[in-house]
Amino acid sequence: METVSDATTINSVDDKKVEEASLPTPATTTTDDKSTSEIIIKAGEARIKQEFLLPVTITERSDRLPPKTDNKKGKQAARINFPKNEDKLCVKIIQSGECDTQDTCKYSHDIEKYLESKPPNLGKCILFEQYGKCRFGLACLFGKDHIEGNKSIVNQELASKFDNMKIINEIPVDIQLQLKKNMYPFTRCDEYFKKHGINAKKLNPRKQGGKNKDTDQDLDQDRPNKKIKSDNSETSTTTTTTTVSATGTDEIKPNQQEPTTTTTTTTVVQEDSNNNNIKVTTTSHEGTEIHIEVPLKACEKKKIDFKNQLYLAPLTTVGNLPFRRICKKLGVDITCGEMAFTTKMVEGTKSELALMKRHPSEDKFGIQLAGAYVDTFLRCAEFIENEVDCDFVDINAGCPIDLVCNSGAGAALCDRPNKIEQLLRGASSILTCPVTIKMRIGKLEDSPNAHKIIPNLQNWGASAVTLHGRSRAQRYSRLANWEYVAKCAEVSPIPLIGNGDLSNYQDALKIYDTSKVSSLMIARGALIKPWIFTEIKEKRVWDITPQERLDLYKDYVNYGLDHFGSDQIGVDNTRKFLLNWLSFTHRYIPAGLLEDGYIHKMNERPPNFFGRSEMETLLASNKVSDWIKISEMFLGPVNDSFSFVPKHNSNSYEAQG
Repeated sequence: METVSDATTINSVDDKKVEEASLPTPATTTTDDKSTSEIIIKAGEARIKQEFLLPVTITERSDRLPPKTDNKKGKQAARINFPKNEDKLCVKIIQSGECDTQDTCKYSHDIEKYLESKPPNLGKCILFEQYGKCRFGLACLFGKDHIEGNKSIVNQELASKFDNMKIINEIPVDIQLQLKKNMYPFTRCDEYFKKHGINAKKLNPRKQGGKNKDTDQDLDQDRPNKKIKSDNSETSTTTTTTTVSATGTDEIKPNQQEPTTTTTTTTVVQEDSNNNNIKVTTTSHEGTEIHIEVPLKACEKKKIDFKNQLYLAPLTTVGNLPFRRICKKLGVDITCGEMAFTTKMVEGTKSELALMKRHPSEDKFGIQLAGAYVDTFLRCAEFIENEVDCDFVDINAGCPIDLVCNSGAGAALCDRPNKIEQLLRGASSILTCPVTIKMRIGKLEDSPNAHKIIPNLQNWGASAVTLHGRSRAQRYSRLANWEYVAKCAEVSPIPLIGNGDLSNYQDALKIYDTSKVSSLMIARGALIKPWIFTEIKEKRVWDITPQERLDLYKDYVNYGLDHFGSDQIGVDNTRKFLLNWLSFTHRYIPAGLLEDGYIHKMNERPPNFFGRSEMETLLASNKVSDWIKISEMFLGPVNDSFSFVPKHNSNSYEAQG
């Protein structure tokens, strides 16, 4: 099967557009002007060489982002206004030039009127140049080279090479309809529910994201194991059961029942309050023969290496396929799709199923699922097993957003280890690929409990665990607790992937040298400077040039047009996601501007500065208007009514120390 290959064409950039952008210029500090303050390095600010610093003015502060509103329904970033049906050109006319249902079709068939109303051509079409055919035909905004007269031409010689091309993990329409009509066969799940006495109907949620009246009751049933306190230590005891075949043979089929000898393993986690050390002791006791289900053995599952890997975090909204392609180009090893809600997936929600798409360059690719209902989660796992090509499935137990946690999913799972066990045991029984879990240190910073859960994850079916060094309450403020992450790595029987605040290669090497952390996951650090993967692998600081950064934006736009489309909707989506990415990249401080020997940390905000060139200054602008102008270099001008509010506005710098 042939797959989509990398698009290499890039759009040209008009240098005049850079000059027209609003660039801050060095200002002379005076004592008479009250709006201008002296250049002072404040606590929590990065240390930039004095010759590149700008005075801070009150007016500059107010121009960074649009004013806040009281809208509690969420931010509508760069809202796309879809045209009415009668103004949209028929899809069949766009693709083939003919419509066999013209009498009843509700879309427009007037090609000349449509072409006259189209905006000016934006450049060369990367789809036509790469594949010999543009699937958006007459609707393409880059169609100058392939639209002749009233038709879209095809380069037959080039297009024939991609006749069998398919997008990886694009769910067919008939499968989507089966999910929507609740007709998809979940045979393995039904067998699992029956054998384990799970009442699937009772556990079915009304809506993902809403509060469930049974949540508090379930929480009481899933309380962490009782603690035995002493003067200097805190101990928790967890009992797990493993089985060995009584017949001595290794040829056991999944879900087969046969007499087995039971070994009860008791894991005791002791925490010394004097020196914060964690000690794990394990004792085993042979039992008697019982009949118990034998799940798929680890040696029979697909395997993925989680040792010394760089892992791009599954970033909601901004961690889309085009951005993952950028990171693969810059050296990341493991990528993962954006967080998908299990309930929406099994209901056949198109936008949720689209998160499964994978690019051929993603050689180690996972799917992350968020959910707390066992029946829905396992059905989603079976759907992935049948329809999706991925290398592992990750359980989200780390998202701190209230919408997710109120449904019992995300970081709320850290308070419910029994629920984590149910999800892991069930998912690992359904899936042939490895199951991993991403979690936080606990609900509160002062009382973490990850070290009590992690020693049991292997017995529950996890192949690896990612630990974010913050609590649910901390969200993204304060520094990640890497000391605690290292202690958890000591007691983890499976590879532990560390996550939190990584923004330079020096910190990455220090973590590898001083702890048993197996791999590193990078989130915001990759959004701000995706070349961090290159820096870590090559063990060097990359003082990237403005032109090199601009080339990355060009590639991103081309990947976006390839993925979202080159018609008006595709261009609008590409612009929206580019602007969301620029809301992070402007925080990058060029390495050559930092004081000699200084290593910039994630939580240190950049003071007002200007770059070594106009382009470098523009790329560092924190003004939304400048981000829009950067997007116009590649995607043409926006409408006068266009506005943009960043989707993610997490506070990276608050609560210093």
